[in-house]
This record gives sequence, structure tokens and C-alpha cells, in this order.
Amino acid sequence: MKNINKVISIVFVLSFLLAGTGKSVGTAGGSELLIPTGAKGIALNGANVATVHGADALYFNPAGVSNISSGIETQFSNTKYIADIGMNYLALAGNVGTGTFAFSIKSFDFGDIPYTTASDPTNESGQTFSPQYLTLTAGYSKAYTDRIRFGASLKLVNETIMQTSANGIALDMGVQYKHGSLPLSLGIVLKNLGPKLQYSGSNLEQSLSPDGSESGTIDEHFQIISQPFDLPASLNIAATYSLNSGLNLHGSFENNSFGFNQFHTSVEYNLSIGVMDIWVGGGTNLYLIDDDTDGWDEDLTKNNFGSSFGGGFSVPVGSINLGVDYGIRSSDTFANTGVLAFNIGF
Repeated sequence: MKNINKVISIVFVLSFLLAGTGKSVGTAGGSELLIPTGAKGIALNGANVATVHGADALYFNPAGVSNISSGIETQFSNTKYIADIGMNYLALAGNVGTGTFAFSIKSFDFGDIPYTTASDPTNESGQTFSPQYLTLTAGYSKAYTDRIRFGASLKLVNETIMQTSANGIALDMGVQYKHGSLPLSLGIVLKNLGPKLQYSGSNLEQSLSPDGSESGTIDEHFQIISQPFDLPASLNIAATYSLNSGLNLHGSFENNSFGFNQFHTSVEYNLSIGVMDIWVGGGTNLYLIDDDTDGWDEDLTKNNFGSSFGGGFSVPVGSINLGVDYGIRSSDTFANTGVLAFNIGF
């Protein structure tokens, strides 16, 4: 218990160091780390940080990974993101000894983008390129008591555009607490804490003739030094209140270090029909413009994503538990984002 109190104290101290402001909007990179995975968490608008469990918890709160219903649980999801960008996600969680380990792979498909240059601005060459964004995550979670769980995960981040890339690491830490007498659960998670990333590669190399040089002078070779960029660190404090055995109310406050803070709320209902477990839910979020600067452009203060909803079911088939979830986020700026997730427990 003393160790858990120390972890919670450290998380709160880091939250003050990471406290965001509108002035920092758009100054961080690694935005792919902010795109949620799975389907249930998306349907509940990420407000279920206090109760999320199993393989689905590796993204939202690694503390919940140890609350796994099977010895081994896998999840695969496909997301149709904005501008026809596809995201594939695969996660695996399994009990090992006194704790639970989890691994995940998240990759993006940007399709073929026309390759243009100053000498070929209309892509008459017909050449194309496709950026590759990949995030590998390894996490560990342990239940210290029947009411307290702690988890952490390490992410390896890679962004590659042609022959230029940026690599880095990010750390997530989370805690889940279930009240002993009240139907109340609390969750705290610190996400994307890590050093800056910086692009480098042969695409940043150039050859130019020296100023004032005579004809036939050998070109000088040099490399452009790119600007390092921060990762989008955030702190999420959440609570879940169960009105009865099947109805849960979720709420969370998200403190973003490089953007406006947000409130997330959602409602989840669970029921069982025979051997089949079914859930439905939905939620929404609200920007908190806590910066005193006047004249913010509406495009900056408007949240691109609004309400969300979804549902799913799981059913045992022999010694295997099969589940299918679907979640969707609405957007006035972009097309709606739909996520289809398949879960298999052994």
C-alpha cells in the first residue's frame, strides 16, 4: 500500500509539471500516440480509464491489463481514420506468475502519396511514396490487492517518410482503485512521457553550388538539421460509479501538456443473455479552454471529435471466449471514425 501511495504521489507531481496551456497547441509531434485503439474504449469516449481491463487496457490504462478474464487474451482491431488512413492494431495479454504481461503493435496505412519536387510539382514522373508509422508496446500489470492494480508500459515509436525517420520511446504508468464499500472505481494514468524525437536521414541531405562560385566548381554537400519535437504527454484522472450490476457511469478529466484539457463522460450498460455477455454504451467530451489568451481561432478551440457510441458481445465456444466489438466517433470536421475489434480469450 505504501508503494502505491508513492506512485500516486509521483503521478500527481508529474501532472503539475506537464500542465498544459493553449499556447502549446500544435507544438508536439507523435500525434499517432493519441489515436485510441480497440472499440469499447472508443465507444465510451475513453472515459472508462478506471475500469478498462484486459488487452483493451494496454492503450487506455496499463493497470487494467491484469484484470483479465482468461489466461491469454488477444485483440485485433481495424480503424478507418480520417483521409482514408487505415490503422491496424494487434494486442496480446497473458498471465505470467503473479503479474500479467502484454504486447501490442499499432501500424498505419497512408496509401500511395504522389511524389512531387520543385522540378516536378505535378508528379509527371508518377512516383509515389507511403509513410510508415509503427508503435510497439510492452506492458506489465499486477494486482497488489483485490482493490488496487498498478501497470506500466514502454512504447517504441517509429515514424518513417521515405529515407528519413524519427525514433523514440514513451512511458505510460497507471493505477486503478476499487472502493471497498461504495460502487466506485478510480483510475489515474500518465501517458506518453519520454524524450524528444528528431528526424534524420538521407532525404535531408542536399548539394548546392557555393555562393559566387565559378562554373565547374564542385558542389558542397550538407545536411539539414531538423527541429526536435516533444511527445504529447497527458494525465487522465477518472472515476466510474455503478448504479447497479449492469449500469456504469464513467467520467474523466484529461490534462494535456500540448493542448487544451478535456472532460470525458459516458454511460455503459451490460447484460447477460444465457451464456452471451452484451454491452452497449456511448459518451461525449468537452474542451476546457483554460488559457487567458484572447482571440483564439475557432479552428483551434473546436474539438474535431464529438459523441461516440458502440456495442459488442462475447460468447464462450468450448475453451475459447470469442468477442466482437464496434465503436464509432462522430466528427463534424472529418468523416466518422469506425472501429471493429475482435477479441479471443483462451
